[in-house]
Amino acid sequence: MDKTLLIIIVSVAVAVLLCFLLAIANYSGDRFIEKYNEYDSVPMKSNLSIKAYIQHLNLKYFSGNLRVVQIPDYAGDAYSKGTLYLSSNTLSRDSIASFTIVSHELGHAMQDRDGNKLKRLFALKILLRIIGVFMMPSLIAGVVLFLIGQQYFIYGIILLAISLFIFLMALFMKLATISIEKDASNNALIFLKEITDEKQVKVCKRFLNDARLTYWGDFLRLFFGWTFLSRKTKLFS
Repeated sequence: MDKTLLIIIVSVAVAVLLCFLLAIANYSGDRFIEKYNEYDSVPMKSNLSIKAYIQHLNLKYFSGNLRVVQIPDYAGDAYSKGTLYLSSNTLSRDSIASFTIVSHELGHAMQDRDGNKLKRLFALKILLRIIGVFMMPSLIAGVVLFLIGQQYFIYGIILLAISLFIFLMALFMKLATISIEKDASNNALIFLKEITDEKQVKVCKRFLNDARLTYWGDFLRLFFGWTFLSRKTKLFS
């Protein structure tokens, strides 16, 4: 193959890949909201209401020890330390979206019951938020000392290495978060298979994949943040 043609093909492939990754970074959140609204209008085929479903799984897997707290936030559902924080919309609708979201948060509760995954991730986030405040000062000071050169050159390199290390740790934390979310989604599918048919479980799985894509989007926004081609994200969110 002609060398020039090969360079053109590789360049086009890289450009297409870059556009694809930036699309995930910038629009995965919008896609999730779109899918949320779609599935929030589709009823779950189950004999249980959403509240009865929560009670059923709470008794079966958690001996009834989970607390449920209703919050006003739209799609602000979360799990933390034995408590499910569920929005009023989630608790009031027997939709595919509600059942899937509840199942996912119960998946996190299962992680908390069976091990220390969530605790380790939380501890990592706290640690990185503390050291994260040094990233930009290290970067700026490192660039200045690097440009001054002479006896300050080595100090500039050290400070730049520190800022790079913090950045890489932020990327690692987001990848760890994606792994945690995937595991919680696998737990969610186990729960859902107990109360609905295979067809709707597949729909729920697609919705969970759309939700997890937002975490990949967050990772990519951080990765491409320095290019100013993607939306901003928090370093250690």
